[in-house]
Amino acid sequence: MAKDPKCFICRKHQGKEEAPPGEYIYMGKHFAICHAPRNLGTAGTLLVESRRHFLDFGEMTAAEGTDLTELLRRLFETIKKTTLAERVYLLAMMDGVPHFHLWLVPWKKDEPLRGVTYIASEHQLSSAEEVEQTVRKIRRAFDHS
Repeated sequence: MAKDPKCFICRKHQGKEEAPPGEYIYMGKHFAICHAPRNLGTAGTLLVESRRHFLDFGEMTAAEGTDLTELLRRLFETIKKTTLAERVYLLAMMDGVPHFHLWLVPWKKDEPLRGVTYIASEHQLSSAEEVEQTVRKIRRAFDHS
């Protein structure tokens, strides 16, 4: 699997960077799933990271695309069930870390902000324990999806 020694996500997958909060929820052949850092998202904000180093959908193999489609279906179902979100926003930019990764951001009906305004607003979980509890809940639901 191609890795870039300068890439934060590649190094994280190799255990050379701090593990994500609550460890990885899923580590498959093509993709890894983890919770976002607690200062960058609400409970249930997940990251889907490619295991192979590439930048965007145009560089994805057919097998990776097939795998990603099924993972996203399962993740949307899992996030909605575990967070009671009405929607799950999907964000892909790869600017901060030039490695393919997607943000899945739960949105609840009682949230007054929507869309890009909601995604751009500051989010932070209260504690590392809150993240770990959320990860355990998501992992259980994802394993049974």
